[in-house]
Amino acid sequence: MTKIFNKMRSAAAQFSQKYKSSLFFARSVLIASTAVTLSLVGGRQLGILEPIELTAYDQMVRWRPDSQPDSRLLIVGITEADIQKLKQWPISDRKIAEILQKLEKMQPAVIGLDVLRDVPLGDGREELTKVLQKSDRIIGVCLVTDGSPNNPGSPPPPGMPENRVGFADFGVDPGGILRRALLFMKPPTIEGTSSADKHLCNDSSQVLFSFNLQLTLRYLQGQKILPELAPDQSLWLGKTQLKQLENNDGGYSNADVRGYQILINYRARQQVAKQVTITDILEGKVDPNLVKDKIVLIGYTTETVKDYFYTPYSAQQQNNQFMPGIVAHAQVISQLLSAVLDQRQMFWFWPEWAEVLWISGWSIVGGAVASRMAHPAQLVLAFGGLLSGCCAIGFGIFMLGGWVPVAAPALALILTGGSIISADRFNKAGYGKAISDRVKQVFKIEIDQAKKEQQVAEITESDFFKELQQKKDKLRISKKETSEPPPSPPQEITASVPELPQAESQPDEYLAQLQQKAKQQKQRAAATAAENASKTGAIDAGGTSSGSETKPDEEFSDLQAKAKQMRQRRSQEKKIEDQKTDNLAGKEDLGGKE
Repeated sequence: MTKIFNKMRSAAAQFSQKYKSSLFFARSVLIASTAVTLSLVGGRQLGILEPIELTAYDQMVRWRPDSQPDSRLLIVGITEADIQKLKQWPISDRKIAEILQKLEKMQPAVIGLDVLRDVPLGDGREELTKVLQKSDRIIGVCLVTDGSPNNPGSPPPPGMPENRVGFADFGVDPGGILRRALLFMKPPTIEGTSSADKHLCNDSSQVLFSFNLQLTLRYLQGQKILPELAPDQSLWLGKTQLKQLENNDGGYSNADVRGYQILINYRARQQVAKQVTITDILEGKVDPNLVKDKIVLIGYTTETVKDYFYTPYSAQQQNNQFMPGIVAHAQVISQLLSAVLDQRQMFWFWPEWAEVLWISGWSIVGGAVASRMAHPAQLVLAFGGLLSGCCAIGFGIFMLGGWVPVAAPALALILTGGSIISADRFNKAGYGKAISDRVKQVFKIEIDQAKKEQQVAEITESDFFKELQQKKDKLRISKKETSEPPPSPPQEITASVPELPQAESQPDEYLAQLQQKAKQQKQRAAATAAENASKTGAIDAGGTSSGSETKPDEEFSDLQAKAKQMRQRRSQEKKIEDQKTDNLAGKEDLGGKE
């Protein structure tokens, strides 16, 4: 096992040495990719990228070709020309009742009346009430309260059963663009006190179906297809699941998805279905085959009534930027019918972990390409091709019914590639090495100064230094004693005594110098610590740091050399004292013999 382990370690070392540069680039790419991916994912969670993603979504909707008008629907629009011809505004209850009666004779599958009739308008109120109560094919509308006392919502026409009423509200994104449809919801509770009467669309205990879902369910009843609510609270129409929109699906970030919402899959810009006017109905100009067994929707298409929406198609149009509310309802109804009866794909989305991998993958690609190309023209062409490929793949998935992030991976591609290129230029220019050396130098000065301070403290507190101080005191005493002349000093001894003060004066000077040097070293250490406390001073001193570092080294070497000299002189002084003692003893012996 040891041999195998050693071989594996050797092979790994050889591989690392052989592909050292490649491993360095790979590590740089992975680090940059991870940083960019985490930043973009965090930006998505904060909603920073949502406007860009929604703009990309709108562009893909516009790129997609229109489908043929849905033959199962007929839109009866109330136009500005109708208002002028009938000389009525708003259209009276009697005219609405007349239109409904004419349409009923043509045997439609269901009629949707997207006209609020909660209060009488003109004459014919009783006639309209009788028509609405008598027919089971007519679906009316109401408006749901937003929870404020000043907006209690609009009730449905009087006398209509609750199972034939749907709310006409949509979920509108910031900017007023319509991308989401509500299928059912509970009205919010009205805060505070309100003087408005309680009705179906402000009763928070009721679960309301939308106007477009009510019409779809009535039509599918004739096809023997009934709605079902699965245990996971998802809505099924036959074998088709209408998956509920989550708050972070696609390019959304913490979207308001209260109720049961879906993403609108627009069929066409304008001609989602065949359109006629109420004047055509009143004058009998409509072919009954256009009405028989169809979903007929009646509503305003004039801009006089503020019942219209901005859509993803609005950004490309100079005129007709708005989509009337009745046409928007037709878009949703056509989407639901096509999903159930034609197996047209509903929008689907990736889970969040897959979106993170998708963003990270494009980030790694951008970094890898940038690390292998140096010529600016090649980089521009390569990144242009990669961006086109990223958008093309995103649009291809969109055509298959999926909505995945497009702006985030494109930004990951650019940012990672740009960071790799910038880091490479930075290192080649020498800025990185200069900064690294400057930082290392600053830390080295701090470490060396701290080390020298510790060594000086150890010397001054050592036993040898204390012994030198004691020796200095003894030499001073000895100097005083030898300075007094003896009673009968011999000539030889007198000649040798004057040399002792010189030998004794040198240790005094060295000890004084050593103490002075230690004191100076402590003062310099304190000054160095004060200078290092200021970052600016530390960095500005970069040009002279080497000089300040060399000077303490020389001074400390002098201290060590002088300490060594002190040891040698100490040994010599001892020898001189021993010789002096022997000479004195010899002279005394000679004197006694004489």
